Amino acid sequence: MKKTIALVLLLIAMPALAHPGHDGSPLQDGLLHPLTGLDHLLMLIGTGMLAALSRRNLVLPAFTLTLMFCGALMGHFLGDLIGVQSMIFGSLLVISAALLMPQRQSLPAMTMPLFALFHGWAHGAEASPDAFWSFSLGFMLVSGVLLLAGFVAGELLAQHPRLQKAVGGGVLTSSAMLILG
Repeated sequence: MKKTIALVLLLIAMPALAHPGHDGSPLQDGLLHPLTGLDHLLMLIGTGMLAALSRRNLVLPAFTLTLMFCGALMGHFLGDLIGVQSMIFGSLLVISAALLMPQRQSLPAMTMPLFALFHGWAHGAEASPDAFWSFSLGFMLVSGVLLLAGFVAGELLAQHPRLQKAVGGGVLTSSAMLILG
């Protein structure tokens, strides 16, 4: 029943509205972009945490960042993609589930680069065509910092299993608020 409800919510979800307009330079807008969307913050920090908790080291965040940039290129050159927001919300549910079930984190952790492709696609499709490269530089830099921050947080959470579950519940609650939002 819970899986059915989650699937229905994903299918009817409205866009996250996670990216209010910015008024700075393209680089400045790119630097701010991942910080102004709760969906991207949760995905990036959560992926970093999963990398640490599943002992994937920094390979997982690096691969996540790489596929995010590939997605941005696709969004830039191909435009919007139907279902991007559903995949973004799906990534948040996967992170939540992985944090809530510590014994099963490896497989969800390995799916995060695929989800990052869709996060990047959203960035690339939203970027102004003439400012894409500067904008992308900014959002990739901040995304890398958020992945590293999540990795450090994951190293700390590995020592505190109860806190890890509380963080998973917080991510799940935040995700639900975005989906219903």
